[in-house]
Amino acid sequence: MRTIISKLFILICLGLLISNPYKPLDIDFLKDKPKKKEKTKQQAKTPVNKPNPNAFESIIKGADKVEGLFTFYIKNDKNQVYMELSPKQFNRTYMVNITRETGDGAGRHGVSMQGEFPFYFKRIGDVIQFIEKNVKFRSESNPETAKALKNQIPDSIIRSVKVLGEPHLETGSILIDAAKLFIFDIAGMSGQRIQFDKTNSFFKKIKSFELNSEIQVDLNYRTKGMYVYTLADSRNITYTYHYSLSILPESNYFPRVADDRVGHFLTLYQDYNDILTESPYVRYINRWDLQKKHPGKPLSEPIKPIVFWLENTIPKEFRKPITEGVLAWNEAFEAIGFKNAIVVKQMPDDADWDPADIRYSTIRWLMQPGVGIGVGPSRANPFTGEIY
Repeated sequence: MRTIISKLFILICLGLLISNPYKPLDIDFLKDKPKKKEKTKQQAKTPVNKPNPNAFESIIKGADKVEGLFTFYIKNDKNQVYMELSPKQFNRTYMVNITRETGDGAGRHGVSMQGEFPFYFKRIGDVIQFIEKNVKFRSESNPETAKALKNQIPDSIIRSVKVLGEPHLETGSILIDAAKLFIFDIAGMSGQRIQFDKTNSFFKKIKSFELNSEIQVDLNYRTKGMYVYTLADSRNITYTYHYSLSILPESNYFPRVADDRVGHFLTLYQDYNDILTESPYVRYINRWDLQKKHPGKPLSEPIKPIVFWLENTIPKEFRKPITEGVLAWNEAFEAIGFKNAIVVKQMPDDADWDPADIRYSTIRWLMQPGVGIGVGPSRANPFTGEIY
């Protein structure tokens, strides 16, 4: 009997040595196990709602909205600007005016007009094209000739960008990267000694109004073996360019054909409505649309006068003589029946608009060592010659 008890005791001790003394006792059988809740079929199928990163609202989330003719969304922390285009803004003609706002004080001066042209946006799949409309050759009343001109003389693609994300669910508007549209070597200066530097080129200012959108960009250029005596360091040159995008407002303006006995700035094109004419060239005078308030009077103020603004950079001691010089032209307008045809106003020091804004005709001040310059041309409607 003692032998059996001794053997049992030894077996129990061996069991204790082999087993894990820290393992908790299995006493779950003493507890009532809660029943697991079974998921319903509806709960099993319902996915977790995650925001769509390609959605229109997701892309512009946190951006500052600048609304107007064209709407922009600006993310300053990421230096990102999105431009919104609605379906009705495609294949519609607009105007773009480009001004070099700042120069280098030597070869390229600031406040320089860099061209203007009508343009439209065209969509092909997910590509948006920024296209200059060719107005050099026209046939507005002869559909056959118009078709032939379109086949032979195309419009020109200026830039192209891809659509970002998905269209707006309600409006169908799309987004594009505005930097790819406006930040590039617009002046075509890149060559062996100077190269456009995209990395250090940025948007400076964006404003948008009902009839126009104003965009200002800083474009940097790196130079090699080039010395510009006016710069602190010639290895980099930053120019500021200004884009004015605007609609062509409808008016009852009637173009005036030029007379070669009198000198004028001209709007020129070839008209192929009648291909049997001796010359296809049509020349319109660039002029303001002055209309009398009182047509029956020999001398009348205009309905809308010509307004010039003096830029706030003009030294104060020169503002009065410049004003008097501009207003002296009123004597010439009186000879054709207009009183106070020209008005001069002063741009305030705290003005919230830019001198290159398409809504203002501005007389500007140029600072460049050893240079005096006066710029005469103005902006004119390329279809009619009306100065706007």
